[in-house]
Amino acid sequence: MGSRAAGLGVFWLFVGFGRGRLAFYKNLNASASASFTNVAFYDASKNPGSVPGDRFYTGLLQAFGAWMKP
Repeated sequence: MGSRAAGLGVFWLFVGFGRGRLAFYKNLNASASASFTNVAFYDASKNPGSVPGDRFYTGLLQAFGAWMKP
């Protein structure tokens, strides 16, 4: 389903926080041949409650805005 999902017109944003293993999500679209142009990862820090709201929401929307541009 992975490559089929790229053509659906849906944007996927994975939000990571804490001390989990997040390398998979961070690298989803990192390679030059990445087929996941509609996927992004936002690292909300180890303690997302300490991130000011405006910075948190800007981080969430930044990748989506870049994806929306033609």
